[in-house]
Amino acid sequence: MAAVEGLDLTNIKEMTPQEVDANLAKVWSWRGNLYEMYANSLMLDYAPELSKLHRWGSDFFGRPKMENIILLSSQNIHSYMMLGWETGIHNEFATLLRNGMSVEQTMELVMFSQLYAGMRGLGHVFRAVGETLPQYGEPPVALPLPEGWAPDPEAFKCGLDFTTRRMTKADIDNLTAWYEKTIGYLPNSIRFGLKYHPEFVKVNRGKWEVAIRTLPKQFAPFLMLRHHTITGSVEGLREAALLAKAWGITQKLIVQGVTGSAMYFTGFEGLYAAFEALDDILDEEEARI
Repeated sequence: MAAVEGLDLTNIKEMTPQEVDANLAKVWSWRGNLYEMYANSLMLDYAPELSKLHRWGSDFFGRPKMENIILLSSQNIHSYMMLGWETGIHNEFATLLRNGMSVEQTMELVMFSQLYAGMRGLGHVFRAVGETLPQYGEPPVALPLPEGWAPDPEAFKCGLDFTTRRMTKADIDNLTAWYEKTIGYLPNSIRFGLKYHPEFVKVNRGKWEVAIRTLPKQFAPFLMLRHHTITGSVEGLREAALLAKAWGITQKLIVQGVTGSAMYFTGFEGLYAAFEALDDILDEEEARI
């Protein structure tokens, strides 16, 4: 195995000064946020074996595979909005732009994430990048995507009538039919909303339908996998995975979306909900990475 970002991963027990210097130089080579340098330096200086194992694990989910960089950064935008980590938000905007995603497309991820992070999340985005966004240029490379991922804004729409705020019988029938056709059932979250506050269901579903327009539709369930792995919502995670499957995300990428979330945010504890939610809808041969 060749050195990975300056680190010899064939010998995790030892760390040379040359490896430390090479790793930090690599991280600084794209002149991004300094946090990755100072976070790495803490591991390199005080936990060198852990640092090498962390780099080893990171290879599964991000660098060097280009499409993995996009997928991980897209999920991270969502998580950093939820956490209010503005340094991380700034870093992911730069990472996504550098690797092929336009500002307008990244803002679609932001608006989808606003459904979960609210106005607070948008406030963090503005403080992170809002004053400089008009200065961002076009991506220097094409956006790398998994096979089969493509925009399909109509796939989000279920046929709600937005000429009235009232949730009509036709609206309920159309929404129910969309869920039953797409994931096989009407989630209890929607049942509750329709029973007690149907007008909220209508407007919130409307926001969900228009947040992602030019990005591939698959980004929506992929971000949902991250959210529900972190929150531990069994029902939410199952819904996200079923939507992912319905929209052509491979089972390996579903697992990657979950285990990457565990790698960076939850540890093994995040996989309890994943086992309960997903084990019976994944095929081991197709899903095993």
